Parts: sequence; C-alpha cells; structure tokens
Amino acid sequence: MLHRAAFGLTTAMALLLAGCSVPQADPAAASAVPSVRQEMPTAVVQSAGGKKAVVHAGVSSAPEQGGQLIGSLAADGAGCIVVRTRDGETTTLVFPEGTTFKGESLALPDGSSLSDGDDVALDGARVPADEKLSLCPNYFRLFSVVRATVNP
Repeated sequence: MLHRAAFGLTTAMALLLAGCSVPQADPAAASAVPSVRQEMPTAVVQSAGGKKAVVHAGVSSAPEQGGQLIGSLAADGAGCIVVRTRDGETTTLVFPEGTTFKGESLALPDGSSLSDGDDVALDGARVPADEKLSLCPNYFRLFSVVRATVNP
C-alpha cells in the first residue's frame, strides 16, 4: 500500500512539472491579423488674435460616431475653438480641411463663416481623443464638423 501511495505521489508530481514546462505560444504570432493604426491627421490654424482651430489634414482612419452638436461657439482658455452646449459640455471642434481664419472669424471650405458667440448646429461625428492636440484642454472630447449652420 505504501508503494502505491509513493507511486501515485511521484506520478502526480511528474504531471504537475510537465504542465509547467509546456512552451507558451508567442502572443505576437498568435494574431494573424495585423494591427491597424487609427489616425486622424490634423493641423492647427491660428488667427492674428491667437484663436486656434483644429483642422483635418488628410484622410482620417479614426472611428467616428455620427451626430449633431447644438450650442454656442467660443474659444477655450488656450484659444481653441469649441462649442458649449446648453448642458455645459465643452467640445473641441475639428474643422474640414481648408478651413482658415478671416480676421477672427472662421471661413469653412463650403463658404460658410463662423464667429465667436454664434449659436450653431454642427453636423458631423464624435472622434476619439488625440493627445497630439493636447494644446487644447478638451483634446479628449473632439467633434469632427462636416456642416455648420448658424442659428438666428
């Protein structure tokens, strides 16, 4: 009986040790799908008075969540153009490529013009935070503007 117990214990120890020595798969080799880097190329244009507008500077591969923002156009403490909604949320705006300043007003490529204090309806999409835009305090809350309408 003692012989069987010793044999059982030895067998159990051998199995435990064998389980610890099984080679692990390389995690990088386990994924056959290459990772896709999501990018949203941007640039910052600045007015003579120090206002800053983030604009697209190429094709974005960042995921988007379509929607509309309604609020008042303003510049935050760093001068970045934002929209303030009625519930107090402040969102940094990313304007279409080709947006420029004409004086202190924004001129969008479609010919529309936006000024500080305008009540606006913005069609577009929420986009992920972008640390490259950390010069704007709300770089973690971004909205890509497709169309802007000034409400009277």
